[in-house]
Amino acid sequence: MIAQLPTPAPSADYPAFLQALRSSGFRGQISADYATRTVLATDNSIYQRLPQAAVFPLDADDVAHVARLMAEPRFQAIKLTPRGGGTGTNGQSLTDGIVVDLSRHMNQILEINVEQ
Repeated sequence: MIAQLPTPAPSADYPAFLQALRSSGFRGQISADYATRTVLATDNSIYQRLPQAAVFPLDADDVAHVARLMAEPRFQAIKLTPRGGGTGTNGQSLTDGIVVDLSRHMNQILEINVEQ
């Protein structure tokens, strides 16, 4: 038998959150398609969790848009998990909520400030 990821029905909160994120000025990509969700359902561990969606912030301002929306009472039930390269070996970047994937656009060191 081929192993399959369970596909839980999406909670109504998630589409509303994604729509609010689109309307908030978020400039990165938002993806809820099955292919993207499946890719982000695994990392370097043996675990699998199928997320509801993924967002790919362009910069720190986009991350701030996500954080501001999360602070709203209507979205307090939303689960977010940050993801870098997906190399964690214990499933740290896996969620059945929304993956905030920082590897697509936020993948360079922009400044080194030894004074700070």
